[in-house]
Order: sequence, then C-alpha cells, then structure tokens
Amino acid sequence: MKGSTWSKGIGATLAILLVAMTAVACSGSKESNKEPAESSTKGDDGKGQVAQGDKQPEEAFNYYKYKEPVEITIVKDVPPGLKLPEGETIEDNSVSRFVKKHTNIDFKVAWYATGQDFVQKQQLAIASNDIPDVMLVDETTFRQLAAAGQLEDLTEVYNKYAQPKLKLKYEATGGVALGKATYDGKLMALPNLSGLAESISLLWVRQDWLDKLNIPAPKTTEDVEAIAKAFVQQDPNGNKKADTIGLTGSGSTLYSNGYAGMHDFTGLFAAYNAYPGLWQKGADGSIVYGSTTAETKAAIAKLRSMYADGLIDKEFALRKDPNQLISSGEAGMFFGPWWAPWNLYESIKNDPKANWKPYWIADAEGKLNTHMVPISSHFVVVKKGFKHPDAVMTYINWYTGGDDLKSKDEKERARAQERLDDYKKLDPTLIAPLYPLYTTYVDTDVVEKTATKLKQAISGEIKPEDIEEAGDKVLFEQWQRDNANPRGNAGDWPPPYAFLNGGGAIMQPADRKVFNEYTATTKTMQRKWGNLQKLETETLYKIIMGEVPLEAFDTFVEKWKSQGGSEIITEIEAELSKQK
Repeated sequence: MKGSTWSKGIGATLAILLVAMTAVACSGSKESNKEPAESSTKGDDGKGQVAQGDKQPEEAFNYYKYKEPVEITIVKDVPPGLKLPEGETIEDNSVSRFVKKHTNIDFKVAWYATGQDFVQKQQLAIASNDIPDVMLVDETTFRQLAAAGQLEDLTEVYNKYAQPKLKLKYEATGGVALGKATYDGKLMALPNLSGLAESISLLWVRQDWLDKLNIPAPKTTEDVEAIAKAFVQQDPNGNKKADTIGLTGSGSTLYSNGYAGMHDFTGLFAAYNAYPGLWQKGADGSIVYGSTTAETKAAIAKLRSMYADGLIDKEFALRKDPNQLISSGEAGMFFGPWWAPWNLYESIKNDPKANWKPYWIADAEGKLNTHMVPISSHFVVVKKGFKHPDAVMTYINWYTGGDDLKSKDEKERARAQERLDDYKKLDPTLIAPLYPLYTTYVDTDVVEKTATKLKQAISGEIKPEDIEEAGDKVLFEQWQRDNANPRGNAGDWPPPYAFLNGGGAIMQPADRKVFNEYTATTKTMQRKWGNLQKLETETLYKIIMGEVPLEAFDTFVEKWKSQGGSEIITEIEAELSKQK
C-alpha cells in the first residue's frame, strides 16, 4: 500500500532522534580512515549470499566525505504546514548547506510536494521513467521499481563502502533488514532501521488534573473511561464551566499500524488485543486482517459507549487539528507516542500548571500489548545507470556515523567538533523535514538506551565530562538549560522530557508484540484497496458516533471479504509461502 514517507510519527520522531543519531555520529567509528573491508549480504530468502565486489579502492577511503564535489537529484515529501525562515527555501536552506559542507554532496531537489500529492507525482514519475538519481520509497514502491528494472544494484557498493558500524546495525537484525531490500538475489536498496519504541501508543494525561481530583494513575480501559468522565464532569481546570473534554480523537484515522500517531485510538485498541490495519496470524496460523476481528469490534464498542456518554470530543471526526484542544487546555487526555512532548510545548506555555504524564494501558489480564513497526519500512533506492552510487553510500555513512571526537588524529577531532558545532546551530524543528532522504538508522532499543543514559547523567551516576556520545551530551545540555530555566525554550524542553517520561514509560517490556505479516501490495490491493479502506473508515466512524448500530460491524466484515478482502488474503498467503 503506497503512502507518503512522511508519516505522522516519523517527522517528530526524527526531530528528536536526530539529536541522538546525527550528533552521535561525531563519536564516529575508530576505523574511519582505514580502507573499507568487504562483507557479504544475505539473499532474499536469507539462505544464499549475493555476489561480493572483487576490487578494493586503491586509495585510503573516507567513509564520511565524498572524494570530490558531486550533485545528486532527489525529490522531497514535505510535511504539511512547514514554515521556513525568510530567505530559506526547500531547495536551499541551512540544513542543505550543512550537509553539502560536510559530505561534499549537493542534493538538488527536482521537485517537492506534500502527502498524497507527493505520492501521485512520484507514481507518475515512475510510470514515465523520469525518476531522480535517488529516492526514499516504501516497500511497495521499492518492489515496483526493482521489478521494472529501474534500480541500480547496490550489492558491491554496500560490501565495499558501508561503514563498519552501519554494517553491525544491519547484522543485528539477523538478516531481516537487508533481506527486505534484496530482489532477485541482489541488494537493490538500502533499508532504514527503526526503533521498536516507535510503535507503542501511550495515554498522555494531565497529571495536575488527576492530582486535583485525587484520581489514581490509569492502568486499564475502565480507568481511562472513569478519568474521562471525571474530567468532563468535575471541572478540573477550575473555571466553573462545563467546557472540558475527556479524550481527544483524530478525524484522519482511528488507528496506526506503523509509527504511533497523535490523537488516534491505537493504545485503546491494543488494550483489547486488537490491531486494526495489520495483517496478522490467526489462531490457526492463517492470515487475518486486524480490522475485522472480534477484538477490534470490542474496542469499537467501548469507543462507541464513551462517545455516547460525551467522554470523547464530540467533534473529533471533523476536527482538523485536535492538538489545539491540548494547547488551549480544553482536553485532558490523548493517546500518542513517546515523543508527544514535541507537540505539548504550547500547552505548558499557555498553562504553567499543565503537567503531562504518559501511561501504558494494559488489557483485562494486566498485559501490555503493542503492534510493532517493521524493522525496515523505508528504502533508499538509486536510479539505474547513476554514475555515483558510492556517493549515496557516503551520505548514509555520514548520516549514521562520522569522524571521532576522541580520535588520536587531531584533524579528525577537529572535523568532528566542527560538525557538532554546526549541527547545534540548526533549528531543531527544521532538521527532519529538510534532511535529504530523512529516515532512521538506529538500534531497535535506541530510545530506551538514550533515556537510561540521560537519567544516569542527571542523577550523577555519570559525570557530565564522562558522557561519551556527542548526542547524549547535547541531550544533557538541553536538560541543564531547561532545568535552569524551566519550560523557557521550545527547543530545550521537549527532547529531554520525551526521553525521560515517554522513554521511561516504555522501559517495561511488552507482554505481547504483534508484527505486520505483510507490508507490500498484492494485485487485488492495487485495484480494490481504496474502496475497501473507504468502506472500513466510513463504517467504523459511523459505529463509534452512533450513526449506525454496533451490528453494522458484522455487515462490514462480510462486505469487506466479499468485495476483495478474501481474495487479498489468498494472495498474501501465497506470497508468504514463497518466503518459507
């Protein structure tokens, strides 16, 4: 299923993680000045090996800066509402100049668009074979391009030129990441690596309202319902008006099957062991579409009941920006990801008493459930015939690594320090939207690791001067500035607060992790998925809002199966059987 690479989660996530990833790059690899050593990548089925390059570079190799200035054309999926400083453009800005200075690579933006406009324009470019030198695409588009012979084989480029730390990250997935980027036994893309924390949907609550009303922390969906009722009925903001909202919702989607989103109901679905939008294995091992299960029906019934009782925003289905309810102090709860503080600064700015805390809501048995993002869901692909595919590898090496701040080589230390200094000058809100080929290449537990190290630094367990990673230093410095001037800076408060609170809430391991069994697109999906999604969306919203009875869910399931769903499941099972 094709979609914008700028998902609801990834933009804000990257804005935070790039503190811990791009800046960490300055800690570098101690092998940065050695010639690259070759390694092999696993084939599509994980059993064979794709061909290795048989030539070594003749000169000492710099993993992080291309040997000569080079231009690479790209296209950009720009987030909606992006505002740039005066004089800055999508094509030429502080971030693009930062990248060019440190990599010798000038990324030229051929065109840009937003959301579905981007998807449509990209598909037209693919159909006419008018693609840029490099693109970031989803799995379906990657396989479409590979099957059409439009991509450069990156096997040798990866084997020769990928920096060692990046190879270790890929190897840590047990061949899954590179396997997904392999087509016909060849590595045809460079896949991203996602932190598994990005899946978890937490309930963020106005803790100051809980304390005022003497309500304990929520643990179950029954607690969520009771708190929402108290927030609506007991005037938690103290203005003597019946104007508070218990729980927000999203008019754009009811759930996320990838990165956890803001204001949808993913966390509540998970508390019912329901995973709408996911292709999951049923009890008998067959493929089931998560939106059609009995568990999803039970979650929908709970949402319907809460909506009928006035506990969910009455206008949620039509509201374009539910975060306004948070900023204005009207709403007391929402489901969202660990990085939600990035969207909470206006709330605490407008109300100094506002204190948001996250909770992971358990199911009826007390178990913590979550769907899981794919380890790799975005793919960097190179146009067949592009003369400098090694430059693409150089950029990703730099994006995920860099010169060592603690190197014995004075020049290397100077380069690393210059990069870190330049990075700190960037507007943190523009880093993710403007980076070329923005995505993540992180350890699966990067959020938990970073949160732990930040807590150790704050408690004094680690001395500030002994913090090893540059990214951790940046984060600790943000905490220090915010601690000295609480909530005084929009750039300093969100990252440490997100890691300490959102990251802290997901430290406890999930009892049940459900992966999407299939993330590509079948032939029937190409023809019928749009209508099936429309059927699903309209029916579920109407059930929740009381426009049709709960029994309409069963009718929806029958229609979904007869209008193409059963056919799609058959195709998916056939595809999966080929991978065994």
